[in-house]
Amino acid sequence: MAEKPLPRYQQVADDLRAKIVSGIYPVGQPLPHTRDLIRKYGLGSDNVLLKAYKILKEEGLIRRNAAVGMIVQDPNPPVVDLTLHNPLGHGPLPWAECCKLAGLEGRTVTTSVTSRAAAQDEAALLGVAPGAAVVIRARTAHAGDVPVRLDEAIYPAELVEGTPIAAKQQVPGGIYGTLAQAGHAPAAVVRRAIGARPATGDEAKGLGLAAGAWVLAADQVIADGRGRAVELLRIIANPARVRFLEQALSLQSEGGT
Repeated sequence: MAEKPLPRYQQVADDLRAKIVSGIYPVGQPLPHTRDLIRKYGLGSDNVLLKAYKILKEEGLIRRNAAVGMIVQDPNPPVVDLTLHNPLGHGPLPWAECCKLAGLEGRTVTTSVTSRAAAQDEAALLGVAPGAAVVIRARTAHAGDVPVRLDEAIYPAELVEGTPIAAKQQVPGGIYGTLAQAGHAPAAVVRRAIGARPATGDEAKGLGLAAGAWVLAADQVIADGRGRAVELLRIIANPARVRFLEQALSLQSEGGT
């Protein structure tokens, strides 16, 4: 029995992939215009091409740019190790330093500073009443010019009201320095949970991934010296571009074990 031919969209995806891997379509440059690819592959509409794009986006080979179309990604991109335990003791190592170790330029952009009522899970992690006011600072981290990580840093509003944390995209002296000045110096990471799940629509859009693509997820709670939770940090990352790393953690045994 003859083998069933591949669906046309798979054939198109395979051909585009081969051209990306071989360098015919250079990294950082847009794919040919949709109408040109429709003509090249003898397609009746863009439906087949859109399905092929979906496959290539899931593989991390292309990303959409609203101005120019589908941009070719590096088939073997450098991976940034995000060190979750900063040697100074608070939160992850600065993103620019992590990117530098991978040979990349790294930058983080604060995209919004908003206030709202805490969701039930946020309230539980921060030790506040459900519906209590929280301040959310949303950030996007880039490796080169590619967005690879999305953060939400969430703070009990009662701790940060009247400080730059609640009002400004740039915080003079840094977040943790400002918390310390307010009497809530970060002292310890009291909880860290790491997992993977399908991206939400907004997350996929923010990272240039296909809808439903899998992402890395980390939740981290930092408390002050009195045990009061002062920050809930939620990180979403493209697993093809970011790894979560723990290193140089001491092993302390109790009872002589």
